Parts: sequence; structure tokens; C-alpha cells
Amino acid sequence: MPTELPSHPNVQYLKKQAKALLRDFHQGKPDAIEKFSALQLKAPPKLSDAQHLIARDYGFDSWSKLKERVESLAEKTDDPLELARKAFREDDAVGVHRLLKRHPQLRAKINEPIAEFDAPVITQVRSRAMLDVLLTAGADINAKSRCWAGGFGLLDCASPELAAYAIKRGAELTVHAAARLGMLERLKQLITTNPELVHAKGGDGQTPLHFASTIEIAEYLLDQGADIDARDVDHDSTAAQYMVRSRPEIARYLIRRGCKTDILMAAALGDADLIRKHLDADPECIRMRVSDEYFPMVGGEKGGTIYQWELGWYVSACQVAKSFGHADVFRILMERSPADEKLLNACWLHDQGRVESLLTQNPTLAASLSPAGRRHLAHAARNNDLSAVRLMLTAGLPVDAVSQHHSTALHWAAWYGNAEMVQLILRHQPELENIDNDFKATPLGWAIHGSENGWHREKGDYASTVEALIKAGAKPSDTIEGSEVVREVLRKYRTA
Repeated sequence: MPTELPSHPNVQYLKKQAKALLRDFHQGKPDAIEKFSALQLKAPPKLSDAQHLIARDYGFDSWSKLKERVESLAEKTDDPLELARKAFREDDAVGVHRLLKRHPQLRAKINEPIAEFDAPVITQVRSRAMLDVLLTAGADINAKSRCWAGGFGLLDCASPELAAYAIKRGAELTVHAAARLGMLERLKQLITTNPELVHAKGGDGQTPLHFASTIEIAEYLLDQGADIDARDVDHDSTAAQYMVRSRPEIARYLIRRGCKTDILMAAALGDADLIRKHLDADPECIRMRVSDEYFPMVGGEKGGTIYQWELGWYVSACQVAKSFGHADVFRILMERSPADEKLLNACWLHDQGRVESLLTQNPTLAASLSPAGRRHLAHAARNNDLSAVRLMLTAGLPVDAVSQHHSTALHWAAWYGNAEMVQLILRHQPELENIDNDFKATPLGWAIHGSENGWHREKGDYASTVEALIKAGAKPSDTIEGSEVVREVLRKYRTA
């Protein structure tokens, strides 16, 4: 007899079932092997075979028929707006067209900021088919996101091919889009018509120079009077800082033209001479990291330095040089680092041998760390870096030190649903009821909230995380909240 579909079936859940079945087969589990034997396959089973078996379990001849049935049920019972968002994320132009046709209220919202970053969906289109569907439904091809610092339009994000098609469909080319898309002649036309456009603020308050995709475009903009060190509004970052990973050759050109630099930029670009120049001028700059300490956010709405995305949160010049593969620069940086900085970098780089060597030379090295240095354990947990957390605890960094939001390493491990990290930290006797400054919650509260709203809500092990915290003595509130698996754990310990 076929298995009955859940009351609110969804395709992603069914896909996970198929993947689990295929995994069980490869692990040699008898039930899975027996199921696949019914297909009489002449080659090792694939995911499509597992999906076919799942469809048969639910009484359907094929996966496509099961998928069609689940999607039709969803359209009858689920929120049309959420279904449209899902179809858009999957670039399902047919699905979006069907939903727009069936639900006039969706067409009425076609230009409202319902996509990510407070933006109309047309700004994030990835295909011609989707663009055609939205334009047919009345979307404004020149709509922009409603970012306080400056909105982004379709041409600020689209591939060159899609951008060319969008321009044919009526998209207006801006100086920022022309600079990004490498359209030098069109850029010249725009700036010749209005020379002030060389300073125009675009998405996030970036100038055209921030968007420059070629050295020729950067050269033209500078020759027309562009400020080489102009900073965007949202991230307070220069064009060169934006370019260190994605456009290093243009960043090097800007350095030759005299832009401001920093040791992180030099490390990313592998510029040994520039590294020495910064260290000779200020030996303490070896401690610079991508953090609020060195790149303060001025104004509550600002997003923080662009280095958070280009390089990573809380990385040092040593880490940057290592991750970019600049071995000579990495060697120079480590040689010029004091012992405490060497220890922290070794932990961040998961270099157990170097950590052990440094501690052999000075077993109390961690005790000599500055207040900022002692907070690195919490920063590593914020980055969800289990190996770094493990080495920092081994080195003796304090377990209850705090980072962003005045939160501890245990807060961050709980937020990610990283049960292994939580259990590791618990072995070092952390304070379980610490309350952060901004959200006024304990690590257990962060885990419960994270299970529904966290960055890792789809893959974190929140049930094990919550259970580990409660077993260690964390006190749950009287309210049962969180994802369903977390609610089950909370109910279990309420009745225990």
C-alpha cells in the first residue's frame, strides 16, 4: 500500500529522502539494497533511481508526476508569495509565470521590494526567460533596490549576456553599469555628456571607479578626475579595497597611480615590497585584522568594511597571504610577528605543530595576550571555525571571552547548531547563562532561535546542540520555541 504524503509536502523534503535512500544503499544497509534490487539496475544506482523509488513509495509512476502533484498541492495551500519567491530562487520561469497568472495580487506587487536586500525581483534576474516573464507581468526593468546607501538595478548585477539583452528590452545604461560591463565607449559618451557623472554614487554609494572592470576603464575615470580614494557609503571602502580578490590587476594599477593602501591589501596582492613599507612605517600594523577595531562602522546602518566579503571576518595579513598562496609574503609576515601574534595566527591557520612549538618555548604565552587577543576564541567561533577553536582552547585562551554583541564562543557555536563545537567548549566549563548585550539571550536561547532563523538552520544539528546545553545545566524558558526537532527536545526535558 502506498505511503501517504505528509499534510504539507514539499519537493526539497522528498529530495532529501531520495538522497538518504541512496546514501543508505552505498553504506550497505539491507533495506535500501532490497529496494534498489526491484529496479534490476545494470549499473550503480544514481540519484534519479532513488527519486524513482521514492515516487513509487508514494504511489506515483515517476518522480516527475510526484513532483507535479506536490507542487499543485502547494499552490492550493501555501502562501502564493512564498511560492513565487521559491520559484524565482530556482530560476523557474514557467513556475513564476503560472503563479503570476493565477494570482493577480502577485502581479500587483511585481515592482515592490519583495526579493532579498529590499529589492524588486527584476533586479536579481538571472535568465532571459525570467526577465521576459516579469516584463510581461508589468515589471519595471529600471527598478532599483531600496538600499539606504544607494540602490542596485538589474544592470549592476546581471551577466554581460543578460545585460545586453536587458538593454535591448529597455534597460537604461548608467555610468556604473557601463564601468562594470566593460563598455568603455558608452561610458565615455555618458561622461562627455555630463562630466559630473565621474563622481556619481551608485549601489551602496559606490562611484564608477568602484565598478571598473578593466584597467582601461579605471585609467579613463582617473583621467576624467575620479577620486582614487573615494569611499562608498555603506562599507566606507575604496575601489582598491573592493578589488583585492576579484580584480587584483586593477588594484595593482590603482596602487601605481597612488591610491591609499594597507597591509591587508598588500598581503592579498602578494606585494612584498609594500608589506615591508607598511611594517617599517608601523610595526604594530602586523596586528591589523578585518574587524571593527581597525575598520570602525560609523553610523548604525552601515555594513562594515568590504573586506568582510573580499577577505573574511577577522582575518590577519598572515591569514590573507596564506589563503591567497603568497608563500614569500607569508614568511615575511610571520618573521616580523611578535610571539603572541604568531600564536594567534597559528591557531587560525590550524597549524598544530607551530602552536605546540610556541607553547613549548613559552607555556604561559596565552596569558600574555592583550584583551583584544584574548577575544580571539569568540571570534573563531563566530566564524564557525572548529579547528581554530580547538587549538585556541588547547593554547589556553579564556573560554568566556566575548566578541560581537558581547557574545561568547558558546553563543556562536549554539547559533550555528554546531553540536561538536558546543560539546568541545562545554568540556572547558563555560558560563552557561551568559546573556549577550544586543539580543539579551543565553547560548541556549541563541540555539533555539537559530534553529528557525540562523544562517545554518538547514544544516545545523540544533537538536543535539540544545540537548547538550540542557544536559550541561542550561536552563530552558517556560516557552516551547524553535524548529520542530528542537521543540521535541525541549518537551522531552520539560517532562523529564
